[in-house]
Amino acid sequence: MGTQLYQDSDVNVHYELIRYTFAKRYIMLRFHARKIVFDLVGTIWGCYFLWMNNGVAALLSVVIFSGFGLFMVRKVDPHFIAQTTLGKLALIHFHPFNLGLQILGMLPLIYGLWLHVPEAILIGVSLVIAGHFYGWSQINDNF
Repeated sequence: MGTQLYQDSDVNVHYELIRYTFAKRYIMLRFHARKIVFDLVGTIWGCYFLWMNNGVAALLSVVIFSGFGLFMVRKVDPHFIAQTTLGKLALIHFHPFNLGLQILGMLPLIYGLWLHVPEAILIGVSLVIAGHFYGWSQINDNF
């Protein structure tokens, strides 16, 4: 498997050039600007519906907006995205600790939104952000 090192100032990122698995391609496409916008809108609607205790509408809003965003970027080459700043940030999400911490943070966040528990919401958001900070620290010492 070929690996190439890209350097952008003090950021060093390794990624596989030969073949993207479905999961890696999906993560790369999630970091396209169009997909990010659709995910944010879906997440905002999802949080609203969770707060209103409508789990089906929350799930549908997240899935529909995410699916539409994925449809909008379906023909984008993941290798191109990997070379952008957003792509380099996407590469840090391949680390299991980063991904695990963010998924772990989603549990109290969803629980807190559903039952209107501010402490659970704060814990969930803090864990998600901690996952991001862990990933960012892997590519840049300033984080």
